[in-house]
Amino acid sequence: MRVGGQAIMEGVLMRSPNFWGMAVRAPSGDVELRAEPFRSVTRKSKLFRLPIIRGALSLGETLWLGMKALTLSTNIALGEEEELSTKEIAGTMLFALVLGFGLFLVAPVFATKGIGALAGTAIENPVLFNLIEGAIRIGIFILYIVGITWISKDIKRFFAYHGAEHKAIKVYERGEELVPENSHKLDTSHVRCGTSFVLYVLVLSILAFSLLGVEGWLYMLASRVVVIPLVAGIAFEFIMWSARNEKSPLVQVLVWPGLQMQKLTTREPSDDMVEVAMASLKKVLSMEEQAKIEPNEATNKLVI
Repeated sequence: MRVGGQAIMEGVLMRSPNFWGMAVRAPSGDVELRAEPFRSVTRKSKLFRLPIIRGALSLGETLWLGMKALTLSTNIALGEEEELSTKEIAGTMLFALVLGFGLFLVAPVFATKGIGALAGTAIENPVLFNLIEGAIRIGIFILYIVGITWISKDIKRFFAYHGAEHKAIKVYERGEELVPENSHKLDTSHVRCGTSFVLYVLVLSILAFSLLGVEGWLYMLASRVVVIPLVAGIAFEFIMWSARNEKSPLVQVLVWPGLQMQKLTTREPSDDMVEVAMASLKKVLSMEEQAKIEPNEATNKLVI
């Protein structure tokens, strides 16, 4: 049975085919567990399970569930006295959305046009324009990750929980007992990691955006927003294919850049962090065992 997960504030979210659960280290030191059934929208229609479409829908579900768990975990980690209000949470999410749109869509387009202006001629070749734009976008992503890691201890802990999530899943995939000691020999990378997924989206977007032409900046921004779900769907299919064939020498070459990128978004976790990740994983696995629901094509595909 395939499982996936995400780091959250002082904890880890885990998903199995039919459930999601989270474990968070509270200020008291106790581990708080929460879990609920989860029915993917891709199970409601054969259309939603078609290649690429399922990837875009799964990405949306992952983002929605991740934000929900992140909100819950933040309030648990802060304690009752420092809980964020609904307005504060909504404001934070809106700010993150605007910041992401500005950094990864608006800024690369304007920067590329600015390079053309400095050179004294507009860059009209769509392939060249998007190669430059794509390089800038990837550069911004790397600088953003390095920057927030450098200035925030909380982000470093968040990335350590990301590493704990990967280690817990790798122990499970190896068929070993879910105890922190079994994670010591494993690194913090995973072929289905969301960081790799983001890199694949960034690279594939260079190819996809090259087909859109170089028009006015408003058209370029709008067209990119429309095409991103398609690119995400293709990236999803690639990451699932690579997970099924990760022992292939070709696949190992193709996924190598993504595994290296994960070194920026994971840190070596402490045993108490791995304990939290494993507690979350044990919770969803136990719920699957009690429910006795067989995983199928619609449920057994998760990016972590």
